[in-house]
Amino acid sequence: MNCPAFVINLERDSERRDYMRTQLSTLGITAEFVPAVDGRKMDASGWKTYDRNKTLRIYGVEMMATEIGCYLSHFNIYERMIRENIPVALIMEDDIVCTPSLPTIIEDLIAGPNPEWLVVRFESQRGRVREPKKPEFKGISVKKLRGGELYRLGTHVLGFGAYLIRKEGAQRMLEYGNPIFMPVDQTMDRYHENGIAPYIVRPLPVYQKPEMESRIGARPPNRNKEQPLYIRLLSRFQRIKDGISKRIYALKHPLG
Repeated sequence: MNCPAFVINLERDSERRDYMRTQLSTLGITAEFVPAVDGRKMDASGWKTYDRNKTLRIYGVEMMATEIGCYLSHFNIYERMIRENIPVALIMEDDIVCTPSLPTIIEDLIAGPNPEWLVVRFESQRGRVREPKKPEFKGISVKKLRGGELYRLGTHVLGFGAYLIRKEGAQRMLEYGNPIFMPVDQTMDRYHENGIAPYIVRPLPVYQKPEMESRIGARPPNRNKEQPLYIRLLSRFQRIKDGISKRIYALKHPLG
C-alpha cells in the first residue's frame, strides 16, 4: 500500500498485538503499532480535553473514561498526520478481522488524484448499513473497486474498527472534536456539522472479531433513563435540532 497504516493497541495487550501483526503480515500490510491511551489510567491532562456540559447536552450521558481514552488514541494519530504532513492513512483497532480484499481496495481508493472522500469506513456496527434495504442506508455508488464498491451514504455509519482518512479529514476532526463531547466514531458520524460525508465500502472488508471483548467495556444499562429530567429534555431538544440539521444537509448534498 502507498500509505502508512497504524494499529491502536494497549501496551499490555501483547496477545492482540501478535494477532494483528500475523493477520496484517498475511495480507502484506506493514503497520505501526501506536500505544493506546488507557482511559483507566488517564491523568488530569486527559480529562481537561473533556467538556462534560456539552456531553450531557448532546450525548445525553457522561462519557466513560475508556471512551475518552479511545478518542484520544485516534486524535493522537490525527495530530501526527498534520505534524508530519501525511496525506492519507489507514487506522485500525486491534480487535478486527480483515478480508483478503482489503489491500487492493485501499490501493484503488488512493490511486486517483483528489478523491471526493475525506474518510472511508471499512466496518459498521449498524445492521441497516451492512445490509441496507432503504435508499438512505444503501447510499449511491461512487466507484467500482477490486473486491468491492465505494458508496456515499445519507446516514451515519457507527463503527471505527478500520478506516482510511485523508489529512483534511484529520484536520476537521481535530477542529470539530475539541473539546471531546462524544465517542470518536459518533463524533465523526455528525457529518451534518463536521462536513465529513459518510462513505463506506461494500462488501465490508473488515468486521469485529466476535470473541474479542471491547476494551472500552460495557456501558451501564438504562443510563439515559437515569439522567435528571432537565438533561433528558436537553438531549431530546438536541435530537430534534440534529434531525433538522440532517435534513438541511440532505437537501444541500442529495444522494441522487
